[in-house]
Amino acid sequence: MNRKIRIALPSKGRLYNPSLEIAKKIGMRSNGNNRSYIVEDVNGNFEFVFARTFDIPLYVHYGAADLGIAGYDVIMEREADVYELLDLGFGNCSLVVAVPEESEISSLEDLTGTSRVATEYPNITRKYFQSLGKQAEVLTVRGTAELAPRLGLAEIIVDVSETGKTLRENDLKVIDKIFDSSCRLICNRISYRVFEKTINEIVERIRRTP
Repeated sequence: MNRKIRIALPSKGRLYNPSLEIAKKIGMRSNGNNRSYIVEDVNGNFEFVFARTFDIPLYVHYGAADLGIAGYDVIMEREADVYELLDLGFGNCSLVVAVPEESEISSLEDLTGTSRVATEYPNITRKYFQSLGKQAEVLTVRGTAELAPRLGLAEIIVDVSETGKTLRENDLKVIDKIFDSSCRLICNRISYRVFEKTINEIVERIRRTP
């Protein structure tokens, strides 16, 4: 191996701990911390980079990282051209369309005219509404989509939901599901050709290690 394989991991949030367990299966022996964004494995074969979850698909797409752990929802939103090597089986959620409980809208068929939609996933949302032939003004928000209908910012939101609890707490109801999501191990296409044998060994190590 001429250089270390670089692997991008979520730096915080609900995906941090399970991603750290995956990194340990690969060979990382440090837990990392907020001051250490790059950690090497004990044998010096791998380099682990801690990054924002939304940035990881871009790191891998452009070759700043060879491998990465990211949710399918983020991969699709970032439109990253990467290989999906493995469904890691955690971070399960659904990307849903929701409206206020008191809304007369019960399905997307009820939508007329142009709807204002708040979301952290503008690319997915635009494509989804276009595919249905529905007009939408898409407003990009960061982590507060549930608040948008209450403040009158938008009539509809598109957001991820694990159990539906947060939606219910904000008096929202789901009227459609766009897709289910989970965390994936992704790979840069050129990196796979260069490090195919080692990367396949990593995948098998993750699969075999409980």
